Parts: sequence; structure tokens; C-alpha cells
Amino acid sequence: MPAMQTAEKPSYLGLLNAISLAETEAGHYLTAWANATDDEELACTLRLVAARETSHGELFCRRLSELGFDLRQKADPKAAARLARYANPKISDCEKVGPEREEAGDPFGNIREGIAAGTYDPMTCNMLQWYINEEADSGVRLRDVYAKVRAKAGMTASPGRKANGQFASAAQVEDGPSADAQAIMACMTAGFSKLEKTLEKIAKVRA
Repeated sequence: MPAMQTAEKPSYLGLLNAISLAETEAGHYLTAWANATDDEELACTLRLVAARETSHGELFCRRLSELGFDLRQKADPKAAARLARYANPKISDCEKVGPEREEAGDPFGNIREGIAAGTYDPMTCNMLQWYINEEADSGVRLRDVYAKVRAKAGMTASPGRKANGQFASAAQVEDGPSADAQAIMACMTAGFSKLEKTLEKIAKVRA
């Protein structure tokens, strides 16, 4: 049953909507990847983070409903093909991880400022703080295991190899995830830099 949209529209609905969509999609990709890899440590970490991402998507969707508004879906005709790519064991873990990148500041800086300034209602404020803390922990876990994947590939693989955990052709992964999922996947890999840009852009638009 659609949520009744009679409440005054908060300025941060777009932010909550963006987080819910991106986290849900990231949960799908990470689960598919976990099921495709033969690296047990990587799979374990991916499943843990995927569960968190899925939970974030559900909880922020619920929060929108509690505020009196509906989650706004975004049609993505290429989602199935991209999900199949992450689920493909012939595409290496190293290609899915990508090169190591430098972190760029605090991607949640604007949200932290909003929390400090009282921009969000108390319940949303608590959820956002919890979300930031959990994302930071997930990022640490994934960066650690990604580093191990790169190290294994560098020690045992030659460029052009296609076995799981080794290098594959870049052409196999040229069509990456959608903007929302790419932002989450990038933040998990390299310190949330792309997620920051996505959230900053969407947060300016009211749902």
C-alpha cells in the first residue's frame, strides 16, 4: 500500500532515496560476486558486507515510508546484464576489485555537518550516524581483503589469465554497474569518493 504523502516534504528525501537504491543494488552485486569467487576469505567478506548493504537499503526505504513518502525506483534495463557479469566466475576477482585508489577526504562530510546542524529529524539523524559508522567498517574490511586479492594475483598470475582471482581482459568488464551501484562499489574499494559525489548531487534534489 503506497505511503500517504501528506507530510511536509523534508529536504533530505533525495538523500535517503539515493542511499536506499544504491545500497540495495550493491547488496545484489556483492552477493553475486561472493557466489562466483573461489577465494573463501573474499567470499566471506563480500557476504558480510552484502548483508549490511541489503539491510541499509531496506531500512532507509522504511524510513522514507515512516516519513510519509514512497521510495522512487529508477528503471535500469542493463542491471540484469551487469549482475550476470559479477556472477561470472570467468571474470577475475582482480578485475572486479580494480586498481588501488587513494582516498579523497571524508565522503560523508556534508552529512556529518547536517547532523551537527540539526538538519535531520532525530530518528533519521541516528540512522545516518549508524550508517556512516557501518560503511566505514565495511570499507576497512573490503580494502583489506581486496589488497590480498591483488597480492595473490601479482604473485601467481600473468596478465591475460582468466581464472578466478587472476587477470582477465578489461573488455569483459567495460560495461560497469549503474551510477548508484558503481558509487557504492567504488566506496567499498577506494574510500567512498564516488559515493560522495553521487550523494552530494542527489541530496540537492528533493524527491
